[in-house]
Amino acid sequence: MFRIRVATHDDNEALLHLESESPQGTGIAILLDRSDYFYRSRMHDGAKVLLAEEDGRIVGVMAYAIKEVLLDGAADRVAYFYDLRGEASYRRSMKRGLFRLWRAAHDEIQAAGAAFLFGHVKADNYDSLNVVTRMGAQPAASFDILSTTSLPGRRLDLDPHLDALEEEVAKISQAVGQRTMKPTNFLSAYARGAELGYLKGIYRLEAGESFAQVSAWDLSKIYYGRVLRMPLWIRLLGGALNPLSTFLPVPRIPVVGQQISYLQLFDPIVRGARGQALLAKLVQELRRAARADGTDIVTLFVYRDDPLARLPRAFPNTVLHYHTMVRPMRTSSLPQPPLYLDIRDI
Repeated sequence: MFRIRVATHDDNEALLHLESESPQGTGIAILLDRSDYFYRSRMHDGAKVLLAEEDGRIVGVMAYAIKEVLLDGAADRVAYFYDLRGEASYRRSMKRGLFRLWRAAHDEIQAAGAAFLFGHVKADNYDSLNVVTRMGAQPAASFDILSTTSLPGRRLDLDPHLDALEEEVAKISQAVGQRTMKPTNFLSAYARGAELGYLKGIYRLEAGESFAQVSAWDLSKIYYGRVLRMPLWIRLLGGALNPLSTFLPVPRIPVVGQQISYLQLFDPIVRGARGQALLAKLVQELRRAARADGTDIVTLFVYRDDPLARLPRAFPNTVLHYHTMVRPMRTSSLPQPPLYLDIRDI
């Protein structure tokens, strides 16, 4: 017997098992280890997790959250989809389980009046790309993630600027402007992140009229990553550097199978002739801070056409590529870039 229902906390263990069978990517395969499958839903208002179940066995899951964002400068509703997973025998086909699950979510999202449905999919996660493409989604934009190791060494004492959070977030909001997909309540994610202890700070470096700034988020209370597979050259580099990292200021490369923690950097903003160089330096300082805090990986998220910043160079690093996939609902047009990347959507 097949049915679709809303997930409850009692489904947590079964959903975590499904997650363990769904690593992301092919070149570098990453698995998220989390104790609470519903942590992402708790960060959104209006979130829902739907299950496809056959004969008492979960064969698929799809979650979505209705959000109010800016589209063409005006407030509108969109739906963010995430945690799309299918049991292996269903993942290879859109028959029955996943397709009926998608239809149920689609009908609810349409009834909510969303302009479109969107989600972020790793560029080499071909299974998920195939599924969402068959759902009618198209790539609207692409973003890159600089993923680099933490770094030993003396660090600067950077001000996290958490004592005047509203003022700092207002400055970020002003810099972002009326960008497509920007939440209408821009402060909400930062305030919630500070309340839960996820927001480490808003850090900047300045030199004359130039400056660089990022917000830093430590989500190790929510999840860890685990590398299941990585290219041979990265594993060889780790074999050479890791023994030295205990007594020399060289990076430590994660080992396949090892649980790893992240410091995630969002909302990069640079200004002035030296801004981009200051961003590279700021990332280096935060890599040192991450090592002192016992964090393994520092990541920086930037849309490829972001007008405020570009990815800096770092060593060693891997750049992961993601697509923002959009399925129009009320219109046939895709959102106009540049888009805003909300940390709650990652």
